[in-house]
Amino acid sequence: MPHAVFLRAANVGGNNVFRPAQLARDLAALDVVNIGAAGTFVVRGKATATEVRRAFLERLPFEPAIAVVSARELRALVDSAPFAGVTFSKDLRGWVAALCAKPKRQPQLPLSVPSGPAWEMRFERLEGPFALGLWQRQPKAVPAPHEVVEKATGVPATSRWWETIVKVAAQLV
Repeated sequence: MPHAVFLRAANVGGNNVFRPAQLARDLAALDVVNIGAAGTFVVRGKATATEVRRAFLERLPFEPAIAVVSARELRALVDSAPFAGVTFSKDLRGWVAALCAKPKRQPQLPLSVPSGPAWEMRFERLEGPFALGLWQRQPKAVPAPHEVVEKATGVPATSRWWETIVKVAAQLV
């Protein structure tokens, strides 16, 4: 079954550095496609989530938290159009965080950071292995979406902008 793979904290600020295109070539037997530089991949070959996770960990020079999501789950998310009716701009974007484990706690949602009308990060809902929300440009910088999700759920997560999730789903057809 095809999968999407999201590595947490890879190639960020000079930490956990690796070459995504080279990793995809090293995993050619699984028909891996690299998407960008942040550790986002599509695995089109037949393998279980456990086999995919093991193959990635064996070839990385560090041990990241990894979210391995089935193609079915990712396509269902995109097909559900979770941001329908929202007009994105440079000041308003949708994000998705892939959870690296089942949540330890169910947060009260929506959760805005900071709270109030001048929020910058809003964690709106959990859908299967995903957390979803909106980012709104404000003068003060707040934590990244995955940090908000991790604090609220108690498990590692890794976030991508909605347009990246759509690109990943397009590779899973």
